[in-house]
Amino acid sequence: MNITLLPVRGIGEVRPGDDLPGLISAAIGLRDGDVVVVSSKVVSKAMGLTASPLPGEQAEDARRRIAMSAEVADDVVVDTPHVVVVRTRQGYVCANAGIDASNVPGGELLLLPDDVDAAAEALRDGLRRLAAVDVAVIVSDTFGRAWREGQTDVALGVAGMDALRDERGTVDREGQTLRVTLIAQADQIAGAADMVRDKSAGVPVVVVRGLDVVDPSATGGGKALVRPPETDLFPHGRGWLARRLATGEGAPVRAGLPEDWEWQRVAGAAGGGSFVADRIDVADGLAAGRAEAALLDLGYYAVVHPGEGWTVVVRPVGGPAR
Repeated sequence: MNITLLPVRGIGEVRPGDDLPGLISAAIGLRDGDVVVVSSKVVSKAMGLTASPLPGEQAEDARRRIAMSAEVADDVVVDTPHVVVVRTRQGYVCANAGIDASNVPGGELLLLPDDVDAAAEALRDGLRRLAAVDVAVIVSDTFGRAWREGQTDVALGVAGMDALRDERGTVDREGQTLRVTLIAQADQIAGAADMVRDKSAGVPVVVVRGLDVVDPSATGGGKALVRPPETDLFPHGRGWLARRLATGEGAPVRAGLPEDWEWQRVAGAAGGGSFVADRIDVADGLAAGRAEAALLDLGYYAVVHPGEGWTVVVRPVGGPAR
């Protein structure tokens, strides 16, 4: 397979009301099977999704205020002097609610569309109408990643292809059944497209050619990439993480075994489970991860034992694994 990344030049500054499919189709000859990756910035510009700072308010202060507002954020995940991380109404967990202040004329701020999948579908429909081609569209934005430095583009809106490639149930070369392999192919394509543009280049669109992913019957869109809060382990284990950040200590500090009230808290976090002095049996891997995180939060070192039934065992600090 040969894949070509084609930066689309000559689109120019996009303004509210501009015909984005028309600008794209006039700037490059599209083919059936192409994946058109469009920056969310120009989508928001064409849709007129801007906000203005209050009189005398700095852009950064305005971005923080809007990002934390009830109209934009469902929850504030982290609030620091340097950045605020929120869970947006669309379900994205990201810095500053994805509000963009760069390359925006007049000091305005750009907001993400309420429904990015619908925006991607509208672009795909427009390109099909104007260029008579069957393409997929990804609306991308730049996100950081938990536990990793740097940013990369990810897919927010997806149309005309599956955002995920599900390999669960298939077997590897050793004959082992894959249990969790769910490839975020739309994110991979968005990240690849970003390799041929930068913020100063004025290239808001990249065509990825050579992939076999276009599927007009695909459903789910970019929403399929959003982890629902009930399966998100990151809100758990905050006490342990905060201690590590504050002291540099990488291990929990509790030497004994949990008390009954602590096990009850762990069972509640796991959605149920039966426990004895040093272990808890839970339903599945997700529950085991929640139980482990809850134990870490309480200061205990826990080891997950997978299998038909999942067990999480507490190992006292300095003691042997059991």
